[in-house]
Order: sequence, then C-alpha cells, then structure tokens
Amino acid sequence: QKEMEEERARRQAARRQQVLSEVEKYQALIQQTIQRNWNVDDSMRGKSCELTIRVAPSGFVKSVDTGSGDANVCRSAQNAVLKATTLPVSEDPEIYEQMSTIKLTVKPQL
Repeated sequence: QKEMEEERARRQAARRQQVLSEVEKYQALIQQTIQRNWNVDDSMRGKSCELTIRVAPSGFVKSVDTGSGDANVCRSAQNAVLKATTLPVSEDPEIYEQMSTIKLTVKPQL
C-alpha cells in the first residue's frame, strides 16, 4: 500500500513538472508570435510591458489587458496580440487550464 502511494506521488510530481514545462514552451511560442506581429521602433529600446491575455481553448484571443510598463510599448504590444488573432495553446485540457489566462512581460526586440 505504501509503495503504491509513493508511486502515485512520483507520477503526480512528474505530471506537474511536465505541465509546467509545457506551459513554459507555449509561453515562449506566444512570445515569438507577439514579436512577429509587433511594430517596434528605437524609442521602445529597453522598455517593457506586462500583459494579461485571456485565450479560448482554440487559441482565439478573448482579451488583452496591459499592466505596468511604458504606455507606448503597452499599446503597441496589445495591438500585436490582437493582430495575431489566435495564439498557440495546448490541446491538453490540464495545460490549457494553466494557460487560459497568461501573464507575460514583453520587451521589444530591437
């Protein structure tokens, strides 16, 4: 009985780690998508913006809210997300649940 409990605990820990690494992978893909759609200029160098993005299971962007950061960078980054229309999301329900609301700090790549 004790061995079964330990095995279940090991499997749960492994699954949690897998979910976390998948979430990180999708966050990187989302960052790349934003960068591809982002119109940046030299005035944005060294600046950043916090974004809160809500996505549907299909990856459709439901909303983008800006947090702290440079106003111009935030407005431009928000437009980049909206221009993308859909973002990469996992089909795994457990991973999607972790990603339905994504908080990212974005920095223009100049």
